[in-house]
Amino acid sequence: MKPHCVMMVKYVLPALRAKVALELIDRGYRVKDVADLLGLTQAAVSQYLKSKRGQRGLDIIKKSDGAKRIVRELVDDLVAGRITIEDEVDYLCRVCEILREEGLIEGEGYAV
Repeated sequence: MKPHCVMMVKYVLPALRAKVALELIDRGYRVKDVADLLGLTQAAVSQYLKSKRGQRGLDIIKKSDGAKRIVRELVDDLVAGRITIEDEVDYLCRVCEILREEGLIEGEGYAV
């Protein structure tokens, strides 16, 4: 696995899930519904909502309008039933591309 992929899975994937959970809650979904949509437990969703998971990656995502756009697109597609959470990896790769282009993550680590 490439170094930036490791960083994405370790930091940005939890952040992506946290951003998606927050976006769904903002749209009026209950924690149980968010958990079902994301294939997570309600406890995991609560940890994302309380910034106990994914915080380090959220700091990276917040710096990128492109990454935030992909998160909104992911949420829209989930809500509309066009995708399932199994398609999340495609969106993660798109976020990775954007973050690398913007210099927010690098080969061996990331620039914050």
